[in-house]
Amino acid sequence: MKGHRQLQLGREVLDLLPDVVRACLTESSWWRDELQGLHVMRALDQLSLPERLPGYHRIETPHSRQWPRPGHALVHESSILHPGVNFFGPILIGPNCELGPNTTIYGPTVVEGGSYLGPGAEIRRCLLLAGAEVAHTSYVGHSVLGRDVRLGAFFCVAVRNLARGTVHLMSGGELADTGEVTIGCVIADGTQTGVRTTVMPGRRIVGTPVVPPNAVVMKNC
Repeated sequence: MKGHRQLQLGREVLDLLPDVVRACLTESSWWRDELQGLHVMRALDQLSLPERLPGYHRIETPHSRQWPRPGHALVHESSILHPGVNFFGPILIGPNCELGPNTTIYGPTVVEGGSYLGPGAEIRRCLLLAGAEVAHTSYVGHSVLGRDVRLGAFFCVAVRNLARGTVHLMSGGELADTGEVTIGCVIADGTQTGVRTTVMPGRRIVGTPVVPPNAVVMKNC
């Protein structure tokens, strides 16, 4: 793994984050709780960023009728933003990140240091831990990506079920109703997916280090 100490957000920034989010950023096996994805999404909804933060650039975000979550972006001064990057809502981008051309991020989202988002990637209400990489033309929504996760090109996570009802998660061998209509996936540290991987809503990839190309993840693995 990379030297994550150089990529972490630092104590001053961590103290601003909800407890559940902070725990994911500081603990090793943060994904052990089967309902962790749900806990993180609810914690992100409580994200409140300061007006200014030393070492970070403040970027105003436009209003969206489709995503009515007000807020601004704070981007670390060492991170690189290529032309066409778009922000909506509260977003925190840590040190040494790179956001490719025409990347779009919808907050509340936290991206830890050393992460890379390829051209045309879309991130929506997510937590990305240090060193996560999302290849070009991928969609990651309502999800948690662990440290050094590598998502191949055209990755997509579904966030709604076909009935447009609430998403259920497996917990203790039984289905638990999250009460949420949009839940993505949880992917543990170091996982890699091949190109065109698709993941169904609420699934956890925590025991499969490599997901092959063109895979459709229907169950936790």
